Amino acid sequence: MRRRIKLCGVRTVADALLCAAAGADEIGVILAPRSKRRISLEEARRIREALPPELPLVGVFADATLDEIESTARAVGLAAAQLHGKFISQPASLPLYAALQVTGPIGSVSPAGPIGPIPKGAARVLLDGPAGGSGISFAWSLAGSVRANYPGPLYVAGGLTAANVAQAIRESHPDGVDVASGIEGADGFKDPARVRAFVAAARAAFEEL
Repeated sequence: MRRRIKLCGVRTVADALLCAAAGADEIGVILAPRSKRRISLEEARRIREALPPELPLVGVFADATLDEIESTARAVGLAAAQLHGKFISQPASLPLYAALQVTGPIGSVSPAGPIGPIPKGAARVLLDGPAGGSGISFAWSLAGSVRANYPGPLYVAGGLTAANVAQAIRESHPDGVDVASGIEGADGFKDPARVRAFVAAARAAFEEL
């Protein structure tokens, strides 16, 4: 299976096209109300329409209901939904990805175990830093404890940049990496040089595994 690069927190069509041209395997848009990167359904739809049809667009939600997620997915054309906070362990019309916050420098996620429990029904698990979108990383080696309990795709995020993504990949052996703040400029939009450098560094590190 090809290891994948998800470029997240895309806010404009121009940034989405930049990420696609740089070699992203997936594009992520934030639809969680409290995120500084949240975009409207109209902008998310414009992004979906501008991207190649084969490039998946993943919506990021926080504590949303299944009805909210599915209606948004239909309106926008989402390929999957990444859920922060409450996970929905019931059948859905699209894959649901579980984002787990690793809360300390050496990591622990309540209520049990170093990274657990893994939500039932998750089509993917994403290990993120203590606050999603904060740019704060965690001990990537903790990903190994998930491998023993979860057979599906495992992604890592949280504080990744072109400078450290290779180390994160070597320590966690993930199926994919996910980045938002690490490819942004001071204005909060995607920086072309940082986007290209991140994709190149991640792809090279994946090839070494």
